[in-house]
Amino acid sequence: MSPTIGLSANVVAPELTGGRLDGIGTYTLALERELRALGVEALRVGAPKLLGGRLVSPRDTPLRFSLPLPLAVAAGMLPGVCGLGAGRVERAVDLYHATDYMAPRLARRPVVTTLYDAIPLHHPEWANRSWRRVKNVLIRSAARNADLVIAISRAGAAEIVEHFGVAADRVRVVPLGVDARFFESPPPERVEATLARHGLRSGYYLFVGTLQPRKNVVGLIAAYKRIPERIRRERQLVIAGKAGWGVEALREELSRHRSEGQCMWLDYVPGEDLPDLYAGAAALVFPSLAEGFGLPVLEALAAGAPVIASDLPALREVGETLASYVPPGDQDALAEGMRTADAARESPEARSVRRAHARGFSWRSCAERTLSVYRELA
Repeated sequence: MSPTIGLSANVVAPELTGGRLDGIGTYTLALERELRALGVEALRVGAPKLLGGRLVSPRDTPLRFSLPLPLAVAAGMLPGVCGLGAGRVERAVDLYHATDYMAPRLARRPVVTTLYDAIPLHHPEWANRSWRRVKNVLIRSAARNADLVIAISRAGAAEIVEHFGVAADRVRVVPLGVDARFFESPPPERVEATLARHGLRSGYYLFVGTLQPRKNVVGLIAAYKRIPERIRRERQLVIAGKAGWGVEALREELSRHRSEGQCMWLDYVPGEDLPDLYAGAAALVFPSLAEGFGLPVLEALAAGAPVIASDLPALREVGETLASYVPPGDQDALAEGMRTADAARESPEARSVRRAHARGFSWRSCAERTLSVYRELA
């Protein structure tokens, strides 16, 4: 018999996210969907959150912690205190899975948490400075509160063991998946309409991801400027992603470039538009300085698009030999990779090989392996 699972709801609640899903929200929704398809009862568990000076609770989520999650996590740091504000949750589920870094210590139910990377601890300079020290304490505490920890790559698992102080025998590696819609070749007329709506010309360089320092969009723009002007006139640089923290100067620069028509910042792009953007791209360019997985790399490969990525262990796990890698932060190498990339000149066989590789990563497999982790505890 399958256990009843509580899943973090705050990362998918529109009133808390503004209706803009990030990678954690995408993972949580896909896991919920596939667990239910496997016959598992997956219940969303919300919690009040401080927004704009007031506590806001997710709507349509009757199962909730009564305390904001940071307080519930902090309470677990006190000797003999656990499950504070979680009584109703503990009565309703067999296990709680925190997909949002905030795993409280429960008194009567096991807890699993997914940790995506150790970047806030390993590279604090790339983490939000607001309450950074307090947040890092909470993240470490959440890792200790969990009975088992899920890492999304082998590279991420090694960093979690090193920087979170989690024993290796408590870590399970479960890679992410990719939605089936990315494997489908979208109708050309739909792609044309999507590109026209965003002011794009087919054959651009595409970046997908939240704007933040470690994503190295500043370096991407610098590399783009090193490409010969005749190529830049033909190939726009398209940035698809909402602004995160620490990118005020970048936002101003992107706004200036947009008026020139070459460097286009689309801000947040709805998930239904992404397959069309990949279909119109000469290549995905993913110049991150640190990653725990790299979901856009997998999405681009599923779409058959060429990928130029930083040579990072996690990105090597995802792309294997199907992507072109450049040293992180090397703008000359990145510019050269972009200069020579052109999906239009590639054979159908090359796209087919990329798609075949990406099919090895599915959300169903992710859910099945996650369910195996649950069954170790529940």
